[in-house]
Amino acid sequence: MKSIGIITIGNILLTGAYAFLTVPNNMIDGGVTSTSLLISHILGIDITYITTTLALLLLLFGLVTFGKHFFFKTAYSCFCYIVFFNFFHLLNIMLTIPPIICIIVAGILVGSGHYLCLSQNSSVIGYDVIALFVHKNNKKWELATVLRIIGILILIIGTFVFGPLAVIYGIIFIIIETEVIHFLSSKKPVCQSMYIHKRAIK
Repeated sequence: MKSIGIITIGNILLTGAYAFLTVPNNMIDGGVTSTSLLISHILGIDITYITTTLALLLLLFGLVTFGKHFFFKTAYSCFCYIVFFNFFHLLNIMLTIPPIICIIVAGILVGSGHYLCLSQNSSVIGYDVIALFVHKNNKKWELATVLRIIGILILIIGTFVFGPLAVIYGIIFIIIETEVIHFLSSKKPVCQSMYIHKRAIK
């Protein structure tokens, strides 16, 4: 029950930051929600549909990659992410604070939310699933590093959609988010128990 509570809190932090801060201000951060925002802007499809689809695809990838033990907690996390984001998005609340403050607060909230979920051997159904896969196969690649690379690639695409200013804010966001994950992970690694379990069932 404690694990479920931590995963729930992690997703509330994440989806609240996205729905109330980054998405209403068209700020891209290099994550799944930003990818959805870009696709939504280009194709004119509601962002909630795209976010839900990408979340389910990444959930399937997590099942194939890490097995059932990882899948069940991640499935719950996926459910929380979809429900909370859709609910917060429907509230149509936009917090009007200076952009740089918005990015700093969102980066801290999202980084903390990511870590809380990862600390329970769960994914937030973001690109952290891919980061975990890369780190699992090559320990030299830290989670924060992989997430940062993926984020930068998305930001490059975002330059053509929202302009260079959005990318500058996005880079600041990614640095803050990944530094928060790196700092918290240095205190308590997030992947050790997952790998122990994986070796045990082989």
